[in-house]
Amino acid sequence: MRSGSPLTLLISLLLLAAQAGCVSWRSLQPVPPSVSHGRRLARQGVAAMEVGQWDEAEELLREAIEKTPDDPEARCKLAEVLQRRGANAEALEHMAVASHLDAADPWTAVRAGELLLEAEDADRAIQQANRAIRLDQSLAAAWTLRGQAYAAQGDTTRAMADMQRALLLAPNEAGLLLESAKIYHQRQQHHQCLATLHRLQDVVGPGGESSAMLELEGRTYLALGRPRMATERLALAAERGSTNPELQTLLAQAQQSTVELSQLPKTPGGGQRL
Repeated sequence: MRSGSPLTLLISLLLLAAQAGCVSWRSLQPVPPSVSHGRRLARQGVAAMEVGQWDEAEELLREAIEKTPDDPEARCKLAEVLQRRGANAEALEHMAVASHLDAADPWTAVRAGELLLEAEDADRAIQQANRAIRLDQSLAAAWTLRGQAYAAQGDTTRAMADMQRALLLAPNEAGLLLESAKIYHQRQQHHQCLATLHRLQDVVGPGGESSAMLELEGRTYLALGRPRMATERLALAAERGSTNPELQTLLAQAQQSTVELSQLPKTPGGGQRL
């Protein structure tokens, strides 16, 4: 066979395409109509989620799973919808199936672990986090999940070690910075908590603070004996729509401490005796 023959060229092109991942023999097979319909329903369900049409999203995703029961992504999305309306047990069932169907995907393990943690099952959340880490050690979300689960168990030493590992991988991830600050607060390391919140402030920018961030900052200032700053941040958290029933109690405590501080006698230098 001559090196430049059409057959040689054809074989070479096929080999190159296969090496580059351009040829998928499975993709050459016809997609059954039920599978195509199921995928379309799943896409419509996700689109409904994105615009807040949760009931419609649930209906569409359920129909999608009926058509394509082996679609892990559709089950993950349905689990998110179910969790949102408080149907945690059913959500966990769908995530368990999705995790089995897509056992090689670390993100599926993370999402399953997050649902388990939401259901206060920290032990199984750690198992899912460990599986995700084994699949991809560079996935910050997996280390974050395990850190949160350890924190839920009260093991703040392990929790902080995992958070620091996650921060090395994603130093500007807002959610991760907030979770790290929460663990510092849990450990009563208030200066480190405040420093982390200031890093988070740089990431989100002015006006980008969440009510959870502002509330934690207020709690930290209160713990550090700075009630004026605590009052300011807690009041802003209330304006941002915090739903924590303890917030008003904390705000009243900060306001009372501010009044008491203002009534302290002045020192010779003009400051107040604390």
